[in-house]
Amino acid sequence: MEFQHELAEQGLLIPIIFITGHGDIPMTVKAMKSGAWEFLTKPFRDQDLLDAIYQALDRDRAMRQRQSDVASCESIMRRSRRGSARS
Repeated sequence: MEFQHELAEQGLLIPIIFITGHGDIPMTVKAMKSGAWEFLTKPFRDQDLLDAIYQALDRDRAMRQRQSDVASCESIMRRSRRGSARS
């Protein structure tokens, strides 16, 4: 979880899936509150890991698309404000 914290401090927001053989509820809650996308405890099925990876990638892709859309809208609004200020 220290690595997850370091990534967040550096602004590197990437999907994180925790895998542990010794997880408990407080650890799971802490990881999820810190931005983990999934928390798997061993043993787990291969399909569970694959599902978690695909879901995390889909959610990350959607989040990045929303961020891009917001940035595009903000850029258009700034240009529009500049254009109307000149008139």
